[in-house]
Amino acid sequence: MSVVGRVGAFALLLSVAACSAAERPPAVPVAVEATESSAPVSGPASAPASASASASGSAPASAPAKPGTPDGPGPLPRGDRQVVFATVASGGTRVLSVGADGLVELAGRESERALFVATPNRPGSEKFMIKTGKLRTGGETWCLKVHSPGGSEPLRLRTDACDAGDRDQIFTLPAAQNEPGRYLEVAGLFALATPDDGQVVVQESGEGDAMSSFAVVDRGRASIPALD
Repeated sequence: MSVVGRVGAFALLLSVAACSAAERPPAVPVAVEATESSAPVSGPASAPASASASASGSAPASAPAKPGTPDGPGPLPRGDRQVVFATVASGGTRVLSVGADGLVELAGRESERALFVATPNRPGSEKFMIKTGKLRTGGETWCLKVHSPGGSEPLRLRTDACDAGDRDQIFTLPAAQNEPGRYLEVAGLFALATPDDGQVVVQESGEGDAMSSFAVVDRGRASIPALD
């Protein structure tokens, strides 16, 4: 091929290459775009759930149920624990307490007079003597028993010297029927708490309205003399 022909051919190749470069689209930076699109949107760090609950002052969702509203009858008391007997009807706000005259009555708050220890009358028994948890005379506890005021007055519960042979001091705590809690039974009689006057009487069961249901609420280790 002549020199002129070779120059012409070379010029033609350069022209074709220039046209191809002009028509090719620009390269896309795939790695950069993928990194940008997958990056999380930054913002304030979320506070832990526990911290949020503390800051707001709200109670945790797993807060325990209010005392006095047991799920079912609740466990029988143990002889080494002191308890309060709270009426289920009041949602646990009214409790049995020993008055200044020794008679059991309803009280609107817990105190040492409302603490009792249910001691089995023999090991493994579900019959109990209900002793005062804190009240003492000469270092000795008192026990609850059936008391007759005389006349037409209803039978009551009152503190007396403990006597394991006295039938009127032997209690059972059967599960309540159709409601949570337990009944307080002694000598075939059932405790009935009347919130209007605060009295606690004992009488034979009637049509379901002659007995009160109680939540037996644990209040720690007993400290009666036999357990000290």
